[in-house]
Amino acid sequence: MFRVSRAEEQAVRLIMRMALGDRQMTLSELAENENLPEPTVAKLLGMLRRRGVVEAMRGRNGGYVLAARPCDISAAQVIGAVSKDPVFGYPCRESNATPDCPRNENCGLRPVWKHLESRVTEVLHQTSVEDLLKRELAARRDLNELWPLKQGQAPSA
Repeated sequence: MFRVSRAEEQAVRLIMRMALGDRQMTLSELAENENLPEPTVAKLLGMLRRRGVVEAMRGRNGGYVLAARPCDISAAQVIGAVSKDPVFGYPCRESNATPDCPRNENCGLRPVWKHLESRVTEVLHQTSVEDLLKRELAARRDLNELWPLKQGQAPSA
């Protein structure tokens, strides 16, 4: 259910690289640093630019910069810039009831899917690029403070 596409993951990596560099970076520099093909990086940067996540600087010394501070760009913005579909999509919706499911009218599973989708969306909107730059232990601690899991449900390292 919860899926992050390759393009979404690559876009997040590019934005993190730009935030770490804290300077204008060229397309070739980003491609080399992230070990990605230049055409892929160009396509992703175009999408990110159109959605206002990065700005392009033209000219001989051109390149790309973040359009805002890392603390003001959410993971949801980055993912949404390159995604057509929501990251979390659940299979059953009221508007397109599937003919093979006998529970289209009154289903107890649909609210669970909706709740999970809302929580995933909430986490992505409340997670900034600055948060993504933290070390793994610090990030895990912060996530557990914001959205604690019950005892014994902690994700494995």
